Amino acid sequence: MARPWFHVRPVSPGVWLVAEPTHVTSWLVAGRDRAVLLDTGLGIAPIRPVAEAAAGMPVEAVNTHHHFDHVGGNAEFEAVAIHELGVPLLTAGAPPAVRASYLGYTRALLEAAGPYRELDRRFFHLLTDDSDPRELPAGFDAEAWVRPGPPPGPVPVPLHEGDLIDLGARTLTVLHTPGHSPDSVCLVDDRDGLLFGGDTLNTGPIYAQAPESDLEAFARSTARLAALEPDVSLVCMGHFGRGLAEPRYLREVADAFDRLVSGDRSVEFRVQRDCDDDEVREAVFGQCSILVAGDPADTRVRG
Repeated sequence: MARPWFHVRPVSPGVWLVAEPTHVTSWLVAGRDRAVLLDTGLGIAPIRPVAEAAAGMPVEAVNTHHHFDHVGGNAEFEAVAIHELGVPLLTAGAPPAVRASYLGYTRALLEAAGPYRELDRRFFHLLTDDSDPRELPAGFDAEAWVRPGPPPGPVPVPLHEGDLIDLGARTLTVLHTPGHSPDSVCLVDDRDGLLFGGDTLNTGPIYAQAPESDLEAFARSTARLAALEPDVSLVCMGHFGRGLAEPRYLREVADAFDRLVSGDRSVEFRVQRDCDDDEVREAVFGQCSILVAGDPADTRVRG
């Protein structure tokens, strides 16, 4: 029997992981009075009914940044918020070619999933419901998803550094953390110490290779997050099969970016392909890796 596109599970009181496994993870956070969904996914299947069934109350949406894989379900919501720098970027939308490329990546991933599962069952035992990819939903209209794409959402409410999202007995603080994109934000749950990292943090390769990415800003943002480690109980991220990490991961990522921007010649690079099938350089560290722009054959450390 086909598995549902979304995988939902609680990770903390009033917090649920809402995953499109191996693609993107949204985070549902409920307080006494309100609930918000941090990112609305790819728009391949309706996400709002899934979130509201888990929360047991109406849900509003907050985007950690404007990229298409985090805003695909925005039109399902009456209220959507994004950092002020993301308002025009969200309104402009993503070109159909970007979604077409990602659909090709998805199909290649599904072709690889069968052999990978066999290897995992035999040797590695790493796959879980969080990380095992699902077939595209029955009835999914790939052509419509590419062009015109998911419909735009409501006019977004601009968020700013330091804004508080009051859910009732629970508050999320907005931290502007540019680097992956100019409008990237993280959010801190002031009640239980959860840090929601968007694409500023990931346990797969961290994407810093796009033209709009900024390594210096990324390093500053991750250093800022690392300083919060004593007050963080859990790190919640947006991609790949490991959406959760211990607080010390904040320091590990910050140290990796610091080594990159400081020109550490011991950093190892290898050739990699991103989800757009572009060849990039991957800087490899003990607990994470970072994709950066430039000639993949060039192993020099460059910003």
